[in-house]
Amino acid sequence: MAGKKAAGENTKKAAGNAKAREEAEAKKADLARKKAEKDALLAAEEASAPSGPKNKKTAAKKTSAAPSRALNLDQLDERPPEDIKPLNALNATGIDNALDALSLTAGASSNEKVEKHPERRFKAAYAAYEARRMPELEEEMKGLRRQQRMEVVRKEFEKSPENPFNQVRVDFDATKEEVREAREKERVKVEARLGK
Repeated sequence: MAGKKAAGENTKKAAGNAKAREEAEAKKADLARKKAEKDALLAAEEASAPSGPKNKKTAAKKTSAAPSRALNLDQLDERPPEDIKPLNALNATGIDNALDALSLTAGASSNEKVEKHPERRFKAAYAAYEARRMPELEEEMKGLRRQQRMEVVRKEFEKSPENPFNQVRVDFDATKEEVREAREKERVKVEARLGK
């Protein structure tokens, strides 16, 4: 009896395997049919699209008639003027670095203000920083007293770029040459930071 039972199990298993093979073949046939449809649609679309102008003269007239819209790539082959130094590749990650890189490439560093009296702006800048940062610290450090939070804000402000003393500055009686040198030093420092 055990032989009959084993023979029955094998027939069920064979039937299941045959059914699985039929399903796999049906999937393959369906995929092949879909691919053929897609290829046929693509071929029809390519056939219906115009392949280009038959007359070369009209094509030349159309391209020369609209030079304002076309991008003129002839300028890329020309050498840059002698007074402009070629920059190395700049690697800027983050918003601040990207803005610094743009200021270097756009030449905005010459328009950048050099602080001559940071002590005049210090009090107002600190008050604005403290007003913005105190509510944030209340959430971050709930266990601290107000005076302790003020000390933390003061230490952060000393290192902050919003601090006028951390920005580019020269003496109040600096000459135009000294101001130009300070700008150049800052530009070189940013280039070194963003360079390779």
